Amino acid sequence: MESSSWISAWQKSRRNWHWPLLPEPRLARQESGAGAAKQPGEFPFRNYQITLDQETLSLGPLYLEGLFDHLIAHYVFCPRSLDEAALLARSALQGLVNPDPDKARALVNIFSDIVVDSLRLEKSSEDRKKVLLGWGRLAEQPGLGELERVVLGLLKNYWEADLPASKRPEVSLLERIFSAGFRERSLWPRQCRQMARILEPLLPGLIGRGPVRCLEILNGCADAAPLAGAENLEPGQYTRVLAALGLEGDLVRWYRDQSYSIAIREAPRSRSEEHPSAPERWRLTDPCSELDVAYSLSLSPRLIPGVTTYKRGREMGRMAPLGQGVPDLLVVLDSSRSMEGHRLGSKTHRATLAAFKACRYAHSKGAMLAAINFSEKYLAVPWTRDLSAVERTLVEFFSTRTHIPGKAVRALAEERPGCLILCITDTHIQNLYQEWEEMERAARAGSFVLFCIDQDYKDRHVEGALAGLGRVYYINRLEDLVSMVVEVTGRAYAGESFIS
Repeated sequence: MESSSWISAWQKSRRNWHWPLLPEPRLARQESGAGAAKQPGEFPFRNYQITLDQETLSLGPLYLEGLFDHLIAHYVFCPRSLDEAALLARSALQGLVNPDPDKARALVNIFSDIVVDSLRLEKSSEDRKKVLLGWGRLAEQPGLGELERVVLGLLKNYWEADLPASKRPEVSLLERIFSAGFRERSLWPRQCRQMARILEPLLPGLIGRGPVRCLEILNGCADAAPLAGAENLEPGQYTRVLAALGLEGDLVRWYRDQSYSIAIREAPRSRSEEHPSAPERWRLTDPCSELDVAYSLSLSPRLIPGVTTYKRGREMGRMAPLGQGVPDLLVVLDSSRSMEGHRLGSKTHRATLAAFKACRYAHSKGAMLAAINFSEKYLAVPWTRDLSAVERTLVEFFSTRTHIPGKAVRALAEERPGCLILCITDTHIQNLYQEWEEMERAARAGSFVLFCIDQDYKDRHVEGALAGLGRVYYINRLEDLVSMVVEVTGRAYAGESFIS
């Protein structure tokens, strides 16, 4: 086929789908050997560009138009986006008895093939002819397995098409799944999950191979794109979903994807030299704007005016002039056994997510970052602009006793005078008094803020000692931790000198 013929077919397909922004196909190099053969049922779509070989070109312009239409429909309709593809992959994994990512990927491809070609079939008689030409060629392939026969049998009945019939019971089960149609996206997860349950014994086959076809994967930006719904997935589930999409996932990406949806609203910088000081009781006669809700709730779950409500006293003091930069950030994170480990809703999960958001926000403001992850031993990353190095340190989980490395905290704090020190722990610190002098020196070097996330272990002596280091927030409800860390971070980088 002459180049003008396939280019004309390509332009016709683009016009048929309202000119999507896809690059022109390219011709593959002629290669020989066993590795050059293309598997039946695979489409030559790589890195946002269609690659045409001589075998494909020899099938004629009508087949080419059908191929182009099919691939473009994946881009504009199903799965279309990484989020939609991830939702389908998650549903496929849920339907599998053995949640294998490779099987889930094949099922996502098979499901989306059925959906997009069902849509194409309804467009016109010409489109119907092109769709059936493609599936008819599959039916002619040698060595068809039961998977292909079942899918072709479904399409024969569902489309009332001239395709090979199948008497297997899976065909009627699949018909029930698609009886509600295919246009309603809200039905896709349930349909994909049920299809996975039915087709699992027949996998693998010739169809369903190749990458999942969505925008982010095709244009090569999927590794940097956040995955919606990560906050509802356990780490293992999250990794399997990404694997089904042909991507790599780990704890760093799990926390990073969750942090994208958390917003920090920065307060405007104050030019006054008057700044908040020690807390005072807030009474009903005081303005509502002076009530420090976050601090009051950290001390008591009930707001009783004049009893459990507090405001910030005001005093005159020197503030850093505007334009002198932002405070650097040191995160000190507890990863002892009592923190419970990396799972949804645990102390570790909330604390690490809060630390991730604080670090990403400080980094966006140009701050230097450092981190200490501690248990009986500790891991530290010195001051750096490498956000990834800090995040890798934060996701470590030692699961031993709680020994805070006071000397290491002091050393890092003294390297960056005036830094913001965020320490997140459940306060089961067994060596606090041995490290007290070092922690005091660290607190004098920077602004120390402690988040205590275990009220059940509240010790008045420990409470009094920690309060002497700086600001202490007692978290009555674990789910409040992230919002409190976010609020403190936003206020600190807005130039407020409220931390004493």
